[in-house]
Amino acid sequence: MDPASGDAGRRTTAPARATIRWYQVAARAWLTAAVLTLLLPLDARRGIWLPLHLALAGAVSVAISGAMQNFALTLTAAPAPSGAVVAAQFALVNLGAAAIAIGYPAGLDALVAVGGVAFVASAALLGSLVLRTRRIGLNRRHALPIAMYLAAVVAVLVGASFGALIGSLAVSGSTWVALRGAHLTLNVLGWVSLTIAGTLVTLLPTVLRVRMPSWHGGATGVALAAGVAAIATGLATSSRPVAAAGGVSFAAGALGLGWMVARVLRTPRRWPVPVAAKHLLSAIAWFVLGSLTLPVVLAGRAPFPGFREPYLAIFVLGWAVQTLLGAWQYLLPMARPGHPDVRRRQLAGIEIGGTLQVLALNVGVGLLALAGAGWVGGMAGAVGAGLALGGGGVALAKAWVFGPLGRAPVLGARELDVWGA
Repeated sequence: MDPASGDAGRRTTAPARATIRWYQVAARAWLTAAVLTLLLPLDARRGIWLPLHLALAGAVSVAISGAMQNFALTLTAAPAPSGAVVAAQFALVNLGAAAIAIGYPAGLDALVAVGGVAFVASAALLGSLVLRTRRIGLNRRHALPIAMYLAAVVAVLVGASFGALIGSLAVSGSTWVALRGAHLTLNVLGWVSLTIAGTLVTLLPTVLRVRMPSWHGGATGVALAAGVAAIATGLATSSRPVAAAGGVSFAAGALGLGWMVARVLRTPRRWPVPVAAKHLLSAIAWFVLGSLTLPVVLAGRAPFPGFREPYLAIFVLGWAVQTLLGAWQYLLPMARPGHPDVRRRQLAGIEIGGTLQVLALNVGVGLLALAGAGWVGGMAGAVGAGLALGGGGVALAKAWVFGPLGRAPVLGARELDVWGA
């Protein structure tokens, strides 16, 4: 190879990787903003809409956009794309989330349209970057995560199209309600869940510091993707049997993911379970539990009047947001340049109060889900909201200040032993 071309490759790789780090900074800012909007009056934040949008379209989608590129490059051993392309994707996804967040509450339809176009363009560009790694990568052994990433991108592109119809005057009444359900399904069960499932295949063993077990993941990936497609189709066309069949398929895929996790946990390991893995395992438990209820709910036989509130508590807070928080507890210190001993102390600092943080978040999610289902009173739901906000807030704060935590003089033997610091 020409040395000059090698130097050029290094020059394009450095800014691309530096830009990817900015995705996680932006995602933390979006999630912090989502928490702060809870202080606004209900009318100003459109009830739960603004916090939900900032958490999903902002924090989770921006984090996914950066992490998907990074994981795809790592798994395929592909050279990084140019920094300009990565920066363009970064700008588009943040612009899309911001324009919709401002335009929808303010009733600015043109700004919402601009945000929608930018978000769709960012997803299409992300899909092209993942396809590029599959085409030119040297490693072909990790086909499942790449396939799930591409399925997730397809889901968000279709979901965004439904979102455009919902936000326009083209549909109304029962059609609007049907498309809203399909839109939420494609975004939460498709875009978010398929990406997370594909990432956990390698991330969870890495966080637990064990070997990745062999399992029949292809069937799991197909079941999840087919389930999302069928649920969205059934909801969009108001066909309850199709939606219920999709729920069965998705639940089977969730059980397949749970089987992978069980095999990971049975793998011998030398170290205690870190707080990052506790969050990830709790998130997976909520995902499997919520997925098992989908066939019953979609068939119209749910034992409670509505599923929207439990759905949001389980799949958004317990699954998507908790996975993001758990991943940050490990990936952010590991991604920061520095001596390994410094990173180990930062990881150890994150362990401070970790068990209580995980417990508070997940008890809160459980109470919110039960209150949403009507099985407990509103006071229990308020307590759950406080616990979830407290536990999640501590995890988010650690994602911002893990550096100083690594220099804290209060690190105990337990925190130091988890990471060998």
